[in-house]
Amino acid sequence: MKMSLFVILAQIFLVTLIRAEEVKLDRAKALEELKAIEQKNETLTQDLLAKSARDLNEAGSDKFKAVQVYLESYRNVEFGRAQDGETRFQQWRVENKDKIASLDFSTAAQLHVQYVALVCREALGEKEAPKAGEWGVYWENLFKSREMAESPGDLTEAKMPVAKKGVTGRKQKKESGNDFDRPAVESPLVRDRQIQGFLEGVQEAKLSSASVGAIFNQVVRPHLRKAKNRDLMRLWDLRLAAMDEDVEKEVKTLGADDYKILKRPELMWERADDLEKMGERESAWAQKMAILKANPYHPKLSKWIEDMKQALGEGSSALPEKAP
Repeated sequence: MKMSLFVILAQIFLVTLIRAEEVKLDRAKALEELKAIEQKNETLTQDLLAKSARDLNEAGSDKFKAVQVYLESYRNVEFGRAQDGETRFQQWRVENKDKIASLDFSTAAQLHVQYVALVCREALGEKEAPKAGEWGVYWENLFKSREMAESPGDLTEAKMPVAKKGVTGRKQKKESGNDFDRPAVESPLVRDRQIQGFLEGVQEAKLSSASVGAIFNQVVRPHLRKAKNRDLMRLWDLRLAAMDEDVEKEVKTLGADDYKILKRPELMWERADDLEKMGERESAWAQKMAILKANPYHPKLSKWIEDMKQALGEGSSALPEKAP
């Protein structure tokens, strides 16, 4: 019986290992070789990541191209690259042709490609990382593209309340949006290019391109605060205005009351806190004092008062203990 190629290769590998055991390792030479391997690996991986960033950035500028790039990666990841995979993929496209042709899907796909491109640039390091304003622009486009804004249900529940059949407007979640709810690191764009390992330590990669609230809190706010970019206040106002508008359209519910009495003051406090962290302390403190006076029964009032005391320098020689 002829030995299989696998068995022959296994035997060759085993013989190589045995011979290696009989030879003492030249440690100095090995360290030099390791250094060379490491440098080569770093160059190759950086090139791969940089190419992905460039290609996705270019594709994200055009909606049609973004959809094509996303579908190509989706096909490779979900159906495989073999002929059978192409057949099954085409069948899937026929079954989902209405969704794929919809404006919602193409808009969400373009935003997804843009987000993954930004994440790849973030992973490349400081020289290639997106400017703070770029994250702000992305979030604003994402926010305006979605029919739903954050409602009281979004703020208190893990999932969006299911919209009733026939209901339209901001509260109705887009069905096509579900395709892009996975974290960016799990995207077909990332898996197809095999760059998951380069994104694992990037905070932005843990979020999905459709996460309006999470991207605002975990990406946009930190970046714009650090850059002292006052455009953050405008985005805060955009977000709050949309929530307020949704609440006004609601029939009186406990969720709406929770928003007005509990959540909105918290959001206003966070907005003022961002303003303070950007260096505009006097304005921020004035806003915080107004929030304290307007919400005397808020559950977080005691903590807020303590924060204000600390910020104002309680007990320091700069301020009197009591007003004269």
